[in-house]
Amino acid sequence: MKTHILGNQLALGLATLSACIALPAQALHLSSEGSGQVLLFPYYTVNSDNQTLISIVNSTDRGKATRLFFREGRNSRVALELSIYLAPYDIWTASIFGIEQSGAANIVTNDNSCTVPELKTSTSLPRLSNGSRYAPFSNAAYTGDANDAGPDDLARTREGHFELIEMGEVIDLTNGSLTAITHGANGVPANCRQIVQAWEHGGYWGGGAAFLDMAAPSGGLYGTAYLVDALGGTMQAFAADAIGNFSSRNLHSYPGWGQPTLASANSGTPGSSVTAHMFVDGAPVTLQYPAHQAIDAVSAVLMADEIHNEFVTGASVGGASEWVVTFPTKHFYTDVGIAPAIAPFTRVFSTVTSENSASAPVDLGLSAWTREGSAIDCIPPFNYYGCIIGVPPPLEPSRLNWASNVVRFNQSEFGSTSSAILGSTLSWGVDLFGWTEANEGTFRMTLWSPESGALNNQQLLRPDLSGRRLRGLPVQGFWVASYTNGQLTPGVLANYSDVVRHQSRASLGP
Repeated sequence: MKTHILGNQLALGLATLSACIALPAQALHLSSEGSGQVLLFPYYTVNSDNQTLISIVNSTDRGKATRLFFREGRNSRVALELSIYLAPYDIWTASIFGIEQSGAANIVTNDNSCTVPELKTSTSLPRLSNGSRYAPFSNAAYTGDANDAGPDDLARTREGHFELIEMGEVIDLTNGSLTAITHGANGVPANCRQIVQAWEHGGYWGGGAAFLDMAAPSGGLYGTAYLVDALGGTMQAFAADAIGNFSSRNLHSYPGWGQPTLASANSGTPGSSVTAHMFVDGAPVTLQYPAHQAIDAVSAVLMADEIHNEFVTGASVGGASEWVVTFPTKHFYTDVGIAPAIAPFTRVFSTVTSENSASAPVDLGLSAWTREGSAIDCIPPFNYYGCIIGVPPPLEPSRLNWASNVVRFNQSEFGSTSSAILGSTLSWGVDLFGWTEANEGTFRMTLWSPESGALNNQQLLRPDLSGRRLRGLPVQGFWVASYTNGQLTPGVLANYSDVVRHQSRASLGP
């Protein structure tokens, strides 16, 4: 398996220019080194017998308190929240898996690092047949009083995206917390029970003193996810996008409160603006957002007005292709209770889709070319497949409905409810078989149009303090490809897989 980590166009050039261009003090940015204070993973799935393995690494000599959020893919509601306390140079690993075909996703770990709540050492969680404890994902964040008009079932937790936020550094100032999470010669932390009990009633953190034995976050975290189809014999790996200089303040907070979030970005001084640094058309750009719009600084470093990648679906190579397209900050602009939607998004999570389910669609412009550079036309029905390449308005625009989306290429079977590789039920099809050459080539999604009400709505991030606006949407994702080769040796079937990050373009609007 070959894995390409190509990164977002917004961050390209950092490695080359870092020697001569210094980042503004405390400027939030996508890390060119791949490590930081926040890790954004664009996808997880347990559909179609897939599992998602995750690895989170502390590359520093300091202890880390982190919070992990798994968010279901429709509206980014939290399906599972977990605090992970990493010792110096520690690695934490886990597996996300399914048990029933339509049941919840679940998490299991054999890792010894301390977590709150406890996973591996729990005495109350359900057991697998091998005795390992596992935690099912929950629908509590989108049912009952938290109902968001989307489906209420646990199957909604089976795919989505996730993020890790460093809350602070663990130190030994008053209670020996760093010593407690540090592994001994046997590979086991000295006292994980101390960390759990610190949050209980009467504990030194649970009593409202969450900053004891804690210092401000400093980064140095990186992570990788692996989409594993054991039955199909494939594995696709991708690195998390890392954000540096996310916070200069200690963010250590009570487990289960849903904090901190991506909107917790700060420059250290309460009420002060939050600075974002990125590259636009190869030139460094610094934008400042007021503290109450801190989420815009995070969105800014993810903004793109178009994304590019490839597809291969040729029968000669047994090829299948799907794109993951995730908007990791979308829910801050479109979730229930927000009316109207906040720019750059244009619809709240209430629009009813063809499957009679709520969504918050975003409009797209689509273009495709063969490997030789010839433009590819689409075939009808346009609205069913969402493919309107070269077709002007007033046809209904192509749209992505969810926070995490899977675009399937040339999987034209009518009535399909899931994609071929990832088994996504949040999928949307593009049929390019109008040309015989259209089984492979390049594809482009445009996320911005200069004319409001044309193919795209005019999608512009809110202005920064100087009035500048970025065009497009905050996006991340990748192309996942699968190949089957039965021609090597009689009776031998070879499977291959690949992941390629989307290339993207950032630009300033009017």
